[in-house]
Amino acid sequence: MPSIKQQDYSIIIKKYLPEDLWAKALNFSIPADYVQSMPELIELVLRSRSMDKDEEKQSWFNLMPLMNEEQITKLNDILTREKQKLQEIEKKYEQKKIEIKKKYLLKRQNMGYIKNIQDIQDKEASNRESDVEEAENLLEAI
Repeated sequence: MPSIKQQDYSIIIKKYLPEDLWAKALNFSIPADYVQSMPELIELVLRSRSMDKDEEKQSWFNLMPLMNEEQITKLNDILTREKQKLQEIEKKYEQKKIEIKKKYLLKRQNMGYIKNIQDIQDKEASNRESDVEEAENLLEAI
């Protein structure tokens, strides 16, 4: 962890990063001054899907103090583009997901409708059988 006290580090994390990242951020050793000065970049690294392993993210946090401003800007640009592209993809396929959900909902509703019809037909058949049976019993009784 950073050279500052764990409690102070936790306060910095909670002050500068979104609440949903607090626990995740505390699993990494991130320079506190970077959390304070570049919280957006820290958030981008923590949320990055291209850096799927924690070791990879930690490696970037370890490299940050060694990087010059241009390299940090490039890292920020790359992660920002990644985030934007993923949002575009999610938006593009959101409509498809809605269409698929509607299709399956209709299918399920139709299946329910068919089941209800089948239940009604079964009841009608059962009623017919009991009507026939009752009629036969009446005929036998006469």
